Amino acid sequence: MTQFTFRDRPDAHRFERTLQEYPNLTTPEVAEAFIHFQWAYREMQRVYDEVLSHYGLSESKFIILMFLRQAKEQQLAPSEIAKRLGAARATVTKLLNKMEQDGWVKKKIDVKDKRMVNIQLLPQGEKVVTQFLPANFKAVAMIFSDFSAAELDQLFYLLAKIEKGTKKLNQEMESLR
Repeated sequence: MTQFTFRDRPDAHRFERTLQEYPNLTTPEVAEAFIHFQWAYREMQRVYDEVLSHYGLSESKFIILMFLRQAKEQQLAPSEIAKRLGAARATVTKLLNKMEQDGWVKKKIDVKDKRMVNIQLLPQGEKVVTQFLPANFKAVAMIFSDFSAAELDQLFYLLAKIEKGTKKLNQEMESLR
């Protein structure tokens, strides 16, 4: 998907002019807040993806490595990885195949059920995580460096409200299907 930065973001006045065509749906302030929030998230994600990429990682690969690192015997069934990741099995299979080619994980026959395969974290995968984690925490700290503890609490509160609104929108979209 092409990423655009949209340097010319509309302000409240431009939203107000546009919203005159659709009265009573929202306010210019809400529309402007949405655009700013969306832009901030996308920019944060773009820069964070660069940090991940520097270590040969994507967000999904990093999360999978962390699942495995924290799992009993550092292994999980592919179906469990897909479930935890909230992704389709086929998507996870592609990721795991690439990670296996990179020497980060290996498929291992389950000792209890020979029909089952588990994915095991290999030393090279552990090494990637160990090298990445300091950069990860540094990046996160930099992103939130201007927040006080009280502001972080407020952010959590506001994000919970955004999540609630997103769930409402999701329910409405499901009712249209």
